[in-house]
This record gives sequence, structure tokens and C-alpha cells, in this order.
Amino acid sequence: MNLMRELWLGLLVAAVGAAVAQSAEPAKLLRLEFRAIPIEGVTSPEHKVTPYRIYDKIVVTVSDPVLCGQKPIEPTVSVKDNKLLLSYKLTPSTAGAQACTLVSEFDVFDAPKRDLEVNFAGGPEPYTVATMRKCPYFKPATSDIWECLVPAAK
Repeated sequence: MNLMRELWLGLLVAAVGAAVAQSAEPAKLLRLEFRAIPIEGVTSPEHKVTPYRIYDKIVVTVSDPVLCGQKPIEPTVSVKDNKLLLSYKLTPSTAGAQACTLVSEFDVFDAPKRDLEVNFAGGPEPYTVATMRKCPYFKPATSDIWECLVPAAK
């Protein structure tokens, strides 16, 4: 009886494993290139996140209000559900530092071909969200609707 039960459990585990393997979308690793330019004397009180997509590349430009002297470290990118999550940590500020703006660019390669909401956080703050829409006047060469996307109006 134990042999029959073990055989049945083995078949069940194999069937479930095969079903999961077939339903799983092959995961592509995202590749990130990151650049940042601190701009002193220019301050913006709010974040500005501007995403563009051309084929499998998404370029996101971010204006982030920081304190002068802070630098972005450990930039990250990931996809969770239909959200592209971008973030970095900031180095500590010095005492008495003035407000500045940090302009950064995230170039994300091999982005999945689906609608993605772009979410950015610089440090422990909540995410700033931006969406995209099809490029006006763009005539795609294929049926791939994600060939060209621009920021959607708020």
C-alpha cells in the first residue's frame, strides 16, 4: 500500500511540475545602464519621471529633489506584475546642505512586451508613477504595439 501511495504522489508531483514549467513565461533578465548629473542651484519641489520606449529599450529620465552633495548609489530595476520598478539609494547629506536637483537616466534593456507602469523611488520615499501611451504618428513596421511609447498625460 505504501508503494502505491508513493507512486501516486510521485506522479502528482511530476504532473504539477510539468504544468508549472509549461505555464511559466521564460524570464528575461533586464539590463540596466544608469547615469546621473547633480545640478546645484536648481531645485524642483517635486519628482518628475519621464519614460520613453523604443522597441525593447525603455529610457526613463528622472528629476529628483535632493540635498546638494547627495549621490545616487545602487540603482536597481525590476518588473513586478505590470510595474517597472526603478530606484536607487542616496548617500547621506552634509549638515546645512542646500536643496538641489539630481537628474538621472535609467536605460532598461530587454523590457517585457506589455503595458508597464513606471515607478521610481530615490531613497525611502514612496514611488512616483508614470504611464506611457503609443507614439503619435508612429507607423509600426510590425504588429508589435510596444515599438514606440511616450509619456502619457496625467
